[in-house]
Amino acid sequence: MMKRTILALCASLPAIATELPPAIPDGPVTYDAVSYQSPAPANDAFMAPVDYGYTAPAAAPVTPSVNSGDNGYININAYTSNYNVRGMGFTNDLTNYGYSSISGSAKLPNRDLFGCGIYQRVSGSYGIIWGAGEYLGDTCVADVNYAIGKEIFPNLTAEIGYSLRYGGFEGFMAKYYDDAAHRMSQDLNFTLRFNDRQRGFFGSMTWGWAFKGLNGIYGDIELGYRFTNVINGAALGADLELSAGIAPSFDYWATGAEGVDAYRIRAALPLFTHSGSMGRDARLQLTPWAQVSWSGENATKIDQRTHGGPIDHSLITVGVDLGWRF
Repeated sequence: MMKRTILALCASLPAIATELPPAIPDGPVTYDAVSYQSPAPANDAFMAPVDYGYTAPAAAPVTPSVNSGDNGYININAYTSNYNVRGMGFTNDLTNYGYSSISGSAKLPNRDLFGCGIYQRVSGSYGIIWGAGEYLGDTCVADVNYAIGKEIFPNLTAEIGYSLRYGGFEGFMAKYYDDAAHRMSQDLNFTLRFNDRQRGFFGSMTWGWAFKGLNGIYGDIELGYRFTNVINGAALGADLELSAGIAPSFDYWATGAEGVDAYRIRAALPLFTHSGSMGRDARLQLTPWAQVSWSGENATKIDQRTHGGPIDHSLITVGVDLGWRF
């Protein structure tokens, strides 16, 4: 009897072993993430979703991008300490007290000319030289422009345009040294503009061919980088835009004047508010700036042509711009 009982227990050991709880693993125990806002199982009609008041943390604030002014802008240059053309400045024989201007640009509604995504842009400016001397006279400085353009690569646009200019140094040279009937010049121009708002790089290149009033070729090349949050106060901050430019010309100002008009370095400080009312993505823009420029080899050739030595061979210019973008 005892022998048969022991044999029966031995035969039932495998079945008992499969019903025992699993062994406890060694080391720390890892728990899966638990959601406290999950709905009740579909097969449980009596269970309702339970809300334990858990709130996910807020996402980090996103730094706004720089305003592109895609539709256009109006800019008031409230004051510039010296009148200059693409960095080439002039002595007190031409101007004593500086320059102020208003300018604007707008894209026309039809931005798909010929079905190729080509837009139209009109722009212009009107300025006054404070204390203009006998060379430039008491006339305004104005220009109107029409261009067609297209974005050929991300952040890169190309434009072909026409410009009509009146007054200023260009009008002075056109009337008194190129025998034009008025202080007026006309040119056709080609411009490339690049602005990578995420990485901070920007630049432009313009080449123009003057065919009326002045006759020749002029250029303007600028490259720069934008540093964000160089000033970051409680309510007001500022970015820093540093750029360098060069302005060559060939027979533009005078026959035989071929080379560089001026070199320049510019620093601008676009201001912004954390509330979004000014700067960056806002419509209102306020930008103080400063520029240092040096004349190139064309300065001497222009001085020889005018017999007056009007070119200032080094110039420090400061100003402030108030803009509205739309």
